[in-house]
Amino acid sequence: MKRYDVIIIGSGSAASQAANILRDAGKEIAIVENWTFGGTCPQRGCDPKKMLAEGAELVARVDQIKTLGVNGEITLDWATFKRRVDEYRFAVPTTKTHNWREHGIDLFEGEPHFIDEDSIVINGHEISAHHFIIATGLIPRPLDIPGGEHAITSDDVFDLASLPAHVSIVGAGYIAFEFAHILRRFGCDVTLLVRSRALKAFDRNVVKRLIDETERIGIDVRYGVEPSALDGDVLTLSDDSTLHGLVLNASGRIPSIERLHLEAAGVRADHDGIRVNAYLQTSNPNIYAAGDVSASDNPPLTPFAGQEGRIAALNLLRGNTRPFPERPAPTVVFTSPPIAKVGLTVEEAKANGIDFECKDIDLSHFLTYERIHDETAFSRVLLSRDGHVLGAHLIGQHAPELINLFSFIIQNNMTHQHVKHLQFAYPTSASDLSFLL
Repeated sequence: MKRYDVIIIGSGSAASQAANILRDAGKEIAIVENWTFGGTCPQRGCDPKKMLAEGAELVARVDQIKTLGVNGEITLDWATFKRRVDEYRFAVPTTKTHNWREHGIDLFEGEPHFIDEDSIVINGHEISAHHFIIATGLIPRPLDIPGGEHAITSDDVFDLASLPAHVSIVGAGYIAFEFAHILRRFGCDVTLLVRSRALKAFDRNVVKRLIDETERIGIDVRYGVEPSALDGDVLTLSDDSTLHGLVLNASGRIPSIERLHLEAAGVRADHDGIRVNAYLQTSNPNIYAAGDVSASDNPPLTPFAGQEGRIAALNLLRGNTRPFPERPAPTVVFTSPPIAKVGLTVEEAKANGIDFECKDIDLSHFLTYERIHDETAFSRVLLSRDGHVLGAHLIGQHAPELINLFSFIIQNNMTHQHVKHLQFAYPTSASDLSFLL
C-alpha cells in the first residue's frame, strides 16, 4: 500500500488550487476523482452554461434594439452550439491529467471511501496519506417523487442531442432561471415551477423585475405548486394538473459525501456539508475540506472554492495560520437580463439592526441603457450613514461587470465620496457608477 503526503479527493477548482501549492512545496500527492478529472465548473457547470447563455443574450439584445432600426430575426442552432461546448468541456480532463502527471502527481479514477482515519479504497485498491483534503463539491439533489429518477439534471442538459418542444423546470434558484432563459431563447416552451420564493438570496425588487421579464419572453412561471409524480413524459403537479415533455430537476444541489464513509475517518458532516473550523480543518485534524463540500460560511461559487483550496493547503503545510478572510461575495444570475448582488440585502440589514440608506434608481433612462433599449435596468444600493456601501443589487445588461466594481469598493472600504472622485472612460457603464451611490 502506497503512502502519500497528501491525498486530495476531488479534482475541481478547490482541488486544483490545493494541488498547485502542495506540489510546489515538494509534497507527494495523489488526486482521486469519481467522475472525470476537472470538476463541475468547466465540464457541466459555469463555463459551458455561460457559452450557451451567450447565444441567449444575443437573441435578447436583438429583441431589445429592434425598435432602434434593427430588422430581421436570428435563431440559435442547438447542434452547432453543442458542438462548440463539447469541444471545450471534453478537452478539460485531458489537459488537467496531462498537467498533473507532468508534475509527478498520481491520479486515481473511481469511487473512493475511507476505511480508517488515514486510508481510502478506490476500486479495491488501498492507499493512505498523512493528510487529506476533501474537495468533492456538490451533486444534484434527487427529485424525491415517484418516477423522479427519470428527470434530467443540469449535468444532462449538455448531453441533449436535440431540444424538446417543452421543458418543465423544477426549482427557483440560479440553475432553474438560467436554463429557463437559455432554453426559451433556443426555442423551447418552458414552464418554471416555483414552490415558494424565487431566488431567495437576491433583492426582492430586482427579482420581481426579472420575473416580469421572464414572463414577458413567454416562460410560464407557476407558483405554489410542486411535482408529485413523473410517468414517462407526463409530470403531475400537486394541484392535479399535468405537464408534458422533458423535466429538468433544478431543485438544488447537495454535498457529495454519501459514499465517502466519513465516519470511518472521524469526520463530522451534516446536510450542509463537512463541518470545518476557521482554517477549513475537519473534526479529524489531519483532514481538511475545501470548496462547495465544506460547511463554511462561503457561498458555493467557483472563486471561493479555489480560494478555500489554497487556504486549506497552506494551513496543512504551516499549521493553521490562515483563517478564511471575510470578503463580500459578488454573484450573478446569467439570465437575459442578468441580475447581480454583493453585500447585504435590505432584509439582512434590518435583521442585523444596521442603520442604512437605500438608494433606488431606474437606470433605463440613463444613456448607457437607453441606447440599447434596456428597459429592465435598475440599481439598489445600501449605504451606511457614513457613506460606505453595504450592499448593491442590479439588473440589466451591464450588471455582471458593475457588480465587480461594487465588490472592489466594499473590499477597499471606500465611501461614496471616494468613488465620486474616480475617473472612468465615458460613455461606459462604469462612468455611471458615481450616480448610483
